[in-house]
Amino acid sequence: MTPGGDSERQFAFDYDPGELRCRRGAVADLGEVLADRDCDDALVITGSNVGANRDVMDPVEAGLGDRLAGVFDETTPEKYLKTGLDAAERVREAGIDAVVAVGSGSSLDVAKVASALSTHDDLRRAAEDALDSGEVTVADGREPVPVVAVPTTLAGADLSVIAGVSLSLDPTGVPDDEIPNGSVGDRRLMPTALVYDLALFETTPKGVLCASAMNGFDKAVECLYSPYRTPVTDGTAMRALALMRSGFETLPDEEMDEEKLYEAVAGVVVAQYGISTPEVYRASIIHAFGHGFSHDYDAHQGTVHGILAPYVLRYVFDEVDGRRELLAEAFGVADERATDEELADAVVDAVAAVSDDLGLPDRLRELDGLSRDDFPAIAAEIRDDGLMDATPEGLDPSADDIEAVLDDAW
Repeated sequence: MTPGGDSERQFAFDYDPGELRCRRGAVADLGEVLADRDCDDALVITGSNVGANRDVMDPVEAGLGDRLAGVFDETTPEKYLKTGLDAAERVREAGIDAVVAVGSGSSLDVAKVASALSTHDDLRRAAEDALDSGEVTVADGREPVPVVAVPTTLAGADLSVIAGVSLSLDPTGVPDDEIPNGSVGDRRLMPTALVYDLALFETTPKGVLCASAMNGFDKAVECLYSPYRTPVTDGTAMRALALMRSGFETLPDEEMDEEKLYEAVAGVVVAQYGISTPEVYRASIIHAFGHGFSHDYDAHQGTVHGILAPYVLRYVFDEVDGRRELLAEAFGVADERATDEELADAVVDAVAAVSDDLGLPDRLRELDGLSRDDFPAIAAEIRDDGLMDATPEGLDPSADDIEAVLDDAW
């Protein structure tokens, strides 16, 4: 699929999402979800913190019932290839039918890596091949072990056919910035079902939940000006922004409002609907900027998004239209009498207000370990990010342009 400008008056949209279930107590359905797919058992893949949180694991394990084959609680934010291989070997050795990824995007990514590796006869050889190629492949003519996603954060990495992975089978003692990044992507890796249980989001630490929400929010923003947008993704992104703007205000609250929490979760689900399709990913420049801070700095991607999104959008609007009228409509700030500059200001202010509501910082200087001397290297990494090939139409940032945005955000 090629980018489609407005003048082309055509679009293609090839999308096959998993089943979506969203309500309080939804993990009680896990046994039913597996039974519907003729899966007798499943391995839960999660991190050590979530794996030790009985407020999460008790209902998950109860929902799985006698289909629970065990818990693999070894995922980390670094998403090492070794972890995916270890999980795949456990699935293979025990003859397990499915995996249930519980937690953040890192657990889901590791589950996808394990699922992809499961299609190969020689698991370790497939992992070693990935070290050379940079990509974990799904074998031709094979069906991966089904993945069921149970998110506990709002980053919106769930409805996706892709995943990231750190390419190391022996990461002990190796600095993370020396481990190359890799990927896995195949339409067969779309989760077969996604279970959003409101009660589980209540167990997530507030800092993590609010930061992740900003990441999910930016997916809807970027879908609207992606060169790969379609009328379908325009519709879902517009509705997502309305739901999230309404629902996010309760996320920092100690006792979250039930209806607002539902809107927040539903908004993130809709925000990512259609963002990841075979051969096309509709995230764009804001996500590329976030990736520039993903390896060397101990900051949640959503925190970086909260700081940078208004500044990146200001740069976008200074250079191109960026579909500002549609964004203004989505944010409820459209005004027929407004100039283009005034519309841009209103959209930027609306995005900044969402970040403020989530309690996120608004300056890069607030990130630990970051110096302005780091900006040239960060700008170069952002410029080389794959998502810079999906910037809004007419935009081609240079490294100097990127560094200027970082300076503005300092």
